[in-house]
Amino acid sequence: MHPISVCIIAKNEEQRIEKCLSSIKPCGFEIVVVDTGSTDRTKELAAKYADQVLDFEWCDDFSAARNFSLRAASNNWIFMLDCDETIKTIDIEELNYFRKHLSDSVGSVSRENLVTENGVPVLNNTDYTERFFNRRLYHYTGMIHEQLTPRHGSEISAFLLKTTILHTGYDMNTEERNAKFKRNFTLLQKQLLQEPDNPYLYYQLGKSCEIIEDYTNACEYYSKGLSFDLDPELAYVQAMVVSYGNALLRTGQQETALGFESIYEAFSPSADFIYLMGNIYKQNQMYEQAFEQYQKAIGMPLCRQEGANSFLPVYQTGEICEILGDLPAAVSCYRQCGNFAPALKRLEILKGAAMP
Repeated sequence: MHPISVCIIAKNEEQRIEKCLSSIKPCGFEIVVVDTGSTDRTKELAAKYADQVLDFEWCDDFSAARNFSLRAASNNWIFMLDCDETIKTIDIEELNYFRKHLSDSVGSVSRENLVTENGVPVLNNTDYTERFFNRRLYHYTGMIHEQLTPRHGSEISAFLLKTTILHTGYDMNTEERNAKFKRNFTLLQKQLLQEPDNPYLYYQLGKSCEIIEDYTNACEYYSKGLSFDLDPELAYVQAMVVSYGNALLRTGQQETALGFESIYEAFSPSADFIYLMGNIYKQNQMYEQAFEQYQKAIGMPLCRQEGANSFLPVYQTGEICEILGDLPAAVSCYRQCGNFAPALKRLEILKGAAMP
């Protein structure tokens, strides 16, 4: 067995926990499951795979539960996983090399966020999350959307591992969305009373509003979060900028969104931001500028949203061609989008139009 412990916190996860645990079991790691008050078969199912299944009295604090799991583990090296995640690929040899030669650092993994479209799971976006670390050097802070934090100092040295996990936590029905919003929003507001100058909390409040498609209030929270002096290289800051821009467009504030031109240089390395700028120009009917941004986004290496550096800007270019009356060029763009459903729909509508 490798000297690595997988730590998982769970509550009423009987529908997902077996899939999660069965994906990590073959790796030969210790598995520690901390249950925070399940009333279903979560603990029973977890016991089939886990080395330890422990109880933790829920206290409205995710970090407290996470840190309890760290203390219960038999090993110092921790791989953190959630019940709505499964292992897609993992390089155990790389993990062992990491803990021996990069012992002060944190390992980040790629997390592919899946949503269901027409009954089929599809990739929505990919983010990168810190999951592999030495518990002697790191712990969790924050009641909700907890963050890995150094026990001494403030800097985290993180490296991206080859490991990829699949995440289905954003794939929810209306009832699940409302319940998640209520829980998250309440805890975030509680934490905000203690940390009113924490921009990360405003980002997460905005994301919580997006869960129930309340983009108006999301704009308010993103705007507040971005009013602080922030490092544009931080992943959550980049994500907040793009989320704010998209929320502005969804609420008809495309003229306000043009203000993003002032931060273009700071965020231009990201295909997500460049694609957003294309959409901002497009909604302001500045088609030449939009076309330029879409062309720039295609092929860029840094991308969180699936397709932001490939089929999405090509599709938007097709829509501009339609608006300008160049149907052959529009058809050509849509054909380059592969199986992207909106493009296939436009091709069907345009069937019989002049082809290139």
